[in-house]
Amino acid sequence: MSASPAQAASLVSEPVGCIRVTIPPPVDGLSTRKVLGTPFNRPSVYRGISASVTTSIGVSTLSCGTPGWTTGQFVREVHYLKIRAGVNAGRVFQVAANTANSVAVSAGTVSLGAQESFEIFPAQTLGSLFGTVGMPLRTGTSEATADLVRLHDGVSWVTYFHNGSHWRTRSFETSQDGAVLRPEQGIILVCGGSSATTLNLLGSVSVTKEFSVLPGSGETLFSSRLPVSTTLSRLQLQTSTGWKVGSTASQADTAMRWNGSSWNVYYHTGTRWQMAGSLASQDDAQIPVGEALLIRRQEGSTRGSTLISGTAALTFNPFQ
Repeated sequence: MSASPAQAASLVSEPVGCIRVTIPPPVDGLSTRKVLGTPFNRPSVYRGISASVTTSIGVSTLSCGTPGWTTGQFVREVHYLKIRAGVNAGRVFQVAANTANSVAVSAGTVSLGAQESFEIFPAQTLGSLFGTVGMPLRTGTSEATADLVRLHDGVSWVTYFHNGSHWRTRSFETSQDGAVLRPEQGIILVCGGSSATTLNLLGSVSVTKEFSVLPGSGETLFSSRLPVSTTLSRLQLQTSTGWKVGSTASQADTAMRWNGSSWNVYYHTGTRWQMAGSLASQDDAQIPVGEALLIRRQEGSTRGSTLISGTAALTFNPFQ
């Protein structure tokens, strides 16, 4: 039996993958820290092409014929809409509302048009990424006895731990299993067990471009969102809007990589990447798969963006 046009638009077949991340055991009783990137999204629940788009006060509404949705299904749990092709390829927007045949996103100044190829996928959460039962991370009744997950909420760092029943924070005992991880968000893990910790990260492999928005002044933990190793030069952070270059790290915006015991601080001189304390080019400095960078931008830097090619994801080793 052949599928109807509406059904055909919603059928999803996409590559999935897994990477394994091993966190060494603590040394001399000190916790081990790992800066983790999230290279996979959760699988798409819909793919299609918009029939028309209307925009009002920064909110774009894409109409989609008869996709078979139910009103509100993409907001009861946070979902994202990603543009798959064209000038907006790689851009991701959180779904603000949906009806049976339309979906609204806060697009700001981005101009969306008819015939946009897009997909919708649920947000990654603490529960979906790390699990809620039988997880590899150490559970405990307090931050002092459990492994920790630290996320930056745009203002400050928030620390989560699993108490054996659900994720929580020191201040909120209620379940935080649904705490949302933005697609480009990095994570700091603090593991204090007596043995190594192994995480298997699963999800949908990107075969399109990835478009990330960096904040203005301040810091963010940034994941490349690709399940492959890359380099500073390939990330092209320095081409982001308002990125400040300089002759020293103190004058420039910086990208910092955790080396297992301290931060390597990288900055762009205008011609190449360098590391604080070294004059050698760092253009080929490796960003291993499954890691994230701490981005610190100078006061006065403007909100920027970086466009990352997703084509390399087609050649990654899922068992790396």
